[in-house]
Amino acid sequence: MVILLSLSAKKTSAVSEISSQNNKFGIHLATSSKKELLDAASLVNQYGDWGYITVVIQENDRNYQKWQDAFDQMRQLHLIPIVRIASSPDGDCWRSPDPAQTDSWVDFLDSLHWVVKNRYIVLFNEPNHGSEWGKKVDPESYAQVVVSFSKALKERSADFFVMMAGFDAAAPNSPPLYEDEAVFLGKMDKSIEGGLSKLFENLDGWASHSYPNHGFVGSPLATGRNSIKTYLWELDLLRSFGVEKDLPVFITETGWPHFEGINSQKGLFSADKVAQNFSVYFDQVISDSRVVAVTPFILDYQSEPFDHFSWKKPGTETEFYPQYEQVKGVKKVVGNPVQEQNFSIENSLPDKLIKDSTYTIPIVIENQGQAIWDKEDGYQLGLLGDTQDLEYFFSDFSNLSPFGQSVLQLHLKLTGDEGEKEVKIAIFKNGQEVFSGFPWNFKVMPAVDLSLKVDLFPKLKTSSDDFTLLIFNDRQEVVFEKTNLEVSTGRGLVTDIHNVIIGKNYRVVVLKPGYLPRQQIIVLEREGNEAVLETMFPVDFNQDGRFSFSDIYTLIKNPSLIRILWLK
Repeated sequence: MVILLSLSAKKTSAVSEISSQNNKFGIHLATSSKKELLDAASLVNQYGDWGYITVVIQENDRNYQKWQDAFDQMRQLHLIPIVRIASSPDGDCWRSPDPAQTDSWVDFLDSLHWVVKNRYIVLFNEPNHGSEWGKKVDPESYAQVVVSFSKALKERSADFFVMMAGFDAAAPNSPPLYEDEAVFLGKMDKSIEGGLSKLFENLDGWASHSYPNHGFVGSPLATGRNSIKTYLWELDLLRSFGVEKDLPVFITETGWPHFEGINSQKGLFSADKVAQNFSVYFDQVISDSRVVAVTPFILDYQSEPFDHFSWKKPGTETEFYPQYEQVKGVKKVVGNPVQEQNFSIENSLPDKLIKDSTYTIPIVIENQGQAIWDKEDGYQLGLLGDTQDLEYFFSDFSNLSPFGQSVLQLHLKLTGDEGEKEVKIAIFKNGQEVFSGFPWNFKVMPAVDLSLKVDLFPKLKTSSDDFTLLIFNDRQEVVFEKTNLEVSTGRGLVTDIHNVIIGKNYRVVVLKPGYLPRQQIIVLEREGNEAVLETMFPVDFNQDGRFSFSDIYTLIKNPSLIRILWLK
């Protein structure tokens, strides 16, 4: 059987990881529980940041909320997930995947809000084991699954970073239970039109199970097939089949089992020796630029058959074998993976401002990207574009997760001439722009005027020069003040009003010593602004801005106040 490949036009591929400076340390997990994720972060991010984890999602475990919650915790802990998808158990083996399940898998994986831009997917596990593929090896069937899944994932999103399953390089050539990896790949190559080279047009990397075989007791200095550098032999093997693509390598399984476990197992290294081996191992592998991540098998497995691989001791919550502390203490790179950055601004921004004015403008922002925005991680809003004659700063982010909202304040001072301004609101990280997508165009205009109509009881004609005008914004902040305001025959004029936004509501308050204040809500426009205030009464004898028994008491003590105020 020859599988015909129908590949769509090549889209923008997932972010290249070959030259990445991310933290390569990782660990393979049995579950995505909060406890395991915390233990993993403590291991791979100590003295570094943004390490990797390999997790497994079974077809009968595609619960959106469960996995989104896990992804959100990974985001908080700075863990990059490598997701190996799996079928479901059938007795002591795994069912072979059904290509008809492709669409449901793609729908589920695409529904998740991923931690980083690259969505790392490994297509099943060790298909050259019959127990992993419906009790018999079937290279042609696996090739069909790879074709179906890789094509569908790439068509859905170019961010899917797709890899074939890791193989067991030590498996004997003994069908139907086992097949030699080279033989298996050779049969895949012959079953696909265009061969493996064509297949890898929709694959982005290579997942390797580089175990120190045989018997998991190989030297950390060994090379070649069945060593910790099995991946090099595999890359050479792929080239022999015409695969010329430079493939970044993800060692999703590796490691030495220890004889300590639920029951001691002779012939294995001691836990102390395993710790020493890992120390040498990471020196050997991490320095290879082709290797992106190493996730040894397995952090916490509390039962047979993998208790001897477990880094955590059985029956405990906090005790680990020596390799945990050994690897934890190694200095690591502070990773900086690519994350999608996006946001929306939920409130309208002013389009008419006054020159020579100072503003505090609320920005209701929603994080629609992948990163958690926090000042401690270097995130800050900024302006791009025509920022000449603008002095500004934004208030700080604090732990704003994706799809969370926050109200930030833009403190803005306009120092230039009138005219049009075109700027963009951008997100910066450590001073570098990471997303600029919100245009803000506004016009800088001259100051506005406001006429007042004021009457004082019991005067027939109101004339005085000791009025005060206050203008409050919707946050009850004074944005403009004018003292010693003159009113003649009930009319006053305030010119050159700054710090207001054209078209916005403001509360205008007029004060005069001894009189109760009056106020009016008005919309300040470019021209024709007028505030007509209710009659002001001279009963604020204690000058606290309101009428109360205290005013009566003050008047009783100083009866001359009524004559002074009413005649003033």
